[in-house]
Amino acid sequence: MDPIDSLLEPGETLVWHGRPDKDRLVRKQYGWCFFAGAFLGLSLIWAWASLQRGTTVSFFVALLFVAIGLFVVIAKTREIMAAGKTRYLVTDRRAVIAVSWRTPNIQSFAPKDIGPIEIKNDKDGAADVMFVHSVEYMNFTGMRRTTSGFIGISEPQKAKAALEVLAISSG
Repeated sequence: MDPIDSLLEPGETLVWHGRPDKDRLVRKQYGWCFFAGAFLGLSLIWAWASLQRGTTVSFFVALLFVAIGLFVVIAKTREIMAAGKTRYLVTDRRAVIAVSWRTPNIQSFAPKDIGPIEIKNDKDGAADVMFVHSVEYMNFTGMRRTTSGFIGISEPQKAKAALEVLAISSG
């Protein structure tokens, strides 16, 4: 059975499907990976030197920086690995973002959930198609707005057209 078929509900018709371009995502992350690797390496050297000198406070501060470096390296690695397991679908009833890496995570958006659709083009030809805009919470700096959509796809115009037809079907 095709993995895409397992994401469809009975009687649902697939209109468009795609996935992030993992190679483009990796190229996009080169800067982050270089920075995080250098940051982590320097933090480890600092921690080792502090331990050798017996400066406890400096050692614990360096360990904090090591933890931050590890967090960034692990987060970026997970993002790249998850991209290979991500599928985007637009059906006649909903839009779907399905990530099947480790614990499956399937987000389903009804036509009423689709807001203004915008394409954010990258320099390398891939694009993000953003279509869900929401306010998550309000804090002392104001409202935090989030957007969801199809990230790093190679055919953004087709995805946008399918989403527009889906959004019109609700009204």
